Amino acid sequence: MQFILLPFALCFLLYIRQENRYHFWAATALKVTLTLTLALCLLVALLRRYSPVLLAANLGMVLCAGGDYFLQYIRRSPGKFTCGILLFSLGHVCNLVALFLLAPFRLSGLAVLAGLLALALALKGIGRWDTSENEPWLTIYIGLVAMTAAQSLSAAIAAPGAPGSLLLGLGGLLFFLSDIVLGIWNYQKNHILVANLNWLLYFSGQFLLCAGYIAAA
Repeated sequence: MQFILLPFALCFLLYIRQENRYHFWAATALKVTLTLTLALCLLVALLRRYSPVLLAANLGMVLCAGGDYFLQYIRRSPGKFTCGILLFSLGHVCNLVALFLLAPFRLSGLAVLAGLLALALALKGIGRWDTSENEPWLTIYIGLVAMTAAQSLSAAIAAPGAPGSLLLGLGGLLFFLSDIVLGIWNYQKNHILVANLNWLLYFSGQFLLCAGYIAAA
């Protein structure tokens, strides 16, 4: 993963530039390319050493790439945005399969899950987010992404020295935080800096998850 870090970062900066200039198709192509690059890394690792963890993680990353495409329509088409939510939800189901294969469920994960869901509900209430156009899928999705973050953090806390555990814990947390920031941007504060923070958290989280799966499997 260290070999693709620099080109991945440069591609991310180019993506941000295209987003900030509202170049829809260029930004969309770069965004999907970033996620598919991580999917390719997982595929290469899978071909070198078969693992059901890598298989589930690879499928999840491919589904997230599809979600990335449809998420570009967040302000253009509620229907396509909902398709993106569904694809990301399936991607997180794959993430959960991979994480549960790596580490069993722990009560600490349930406590973390409760805390993350409480944070999401509090922000939604305080910000008065109107998510009615994308319900009930958005609520299901938030539950799944919170479960991914909780399981990855729980595994990292329970076995801090295990290969990839820290990367997975940070990756899952950043992914969840990126969706919280996305909610703030979409439903509360429409500012490009908030959007940039969302993309930074999202791609950092995806990169760390990918690296964590490859290290742990």
